[in-house]
Amino acid sequence: MPEGVVNKTGTEGYFPNGNFTYSEDFSSDTLDYRWIGIRGPREGFMTQSKKGLQIQPYETNIKAMAPTSTLFHRQQHNSFTATTTLRYEPRSATDLAGMVCYQSERFNYVFGITKKGQEDYLLLERTEGGESVIVASTKIDVRKPVHLQITARGDDYRFNYSLDGEHFENLGGTVSGDILSTNVAGGFTGNFIGLHATSVNEAVIE
Repeated sequence: MPEGVVNKTGTEGYFPNGNFTYSEDFSSDTLDYRWIGIRGPREGFMTQSKKGLQIQPYETNIKAMAPTSTLFHRQQHNSFTATTTLRYEPRSATDLAGMVCYQSERFNYVFGITKKGQEDYLLLERTEGGESVIVASTKIDVRKPVHLQITARGDDYRFNYSLDGEHFENLGGTVSGDILSTNVAGGFTGNFIGLHATSVNEAVIE
């Protein structure tokens, strides 16, 4: 470093480089600018409290070309693990909350909790070129917090969940992250990892 220059990488809001671990409990008065909204301000759907982040769902889902109630963090590494703790009880099949991997409204993965009839389900949905398919789903107990986790090792993505925060189970096996690349999806933004909620879920569990 040149004389007099202070390296603040990873502190005071400066983004860390290289390998790092970053934790966010959303309890501070201000939210780090690494967290972003899309097509609209993040403050339109989210509030912070001692209990963490609260998202008020928009009547748009992740496939809409409109503001969505999703708080995004850019994927910065070829290999990563992202984990969140979700406290959520859907009221109907149109309610969904969870995590997303998002390249655009036409290319993404949705990993979230919704309802089928009177039962709660965790699903993994893949959208490629605007066409969506549910890769896998499983019944889940939402009376306690659910821990959701996304891992990537290059092109191999895995979506895992846990009821105790320690022992994770996989849903849907290893899936390809090719749809999150600009080679397949086009564009220039790269992949986002998001915390997402909607009141107009369209993923129907058969």
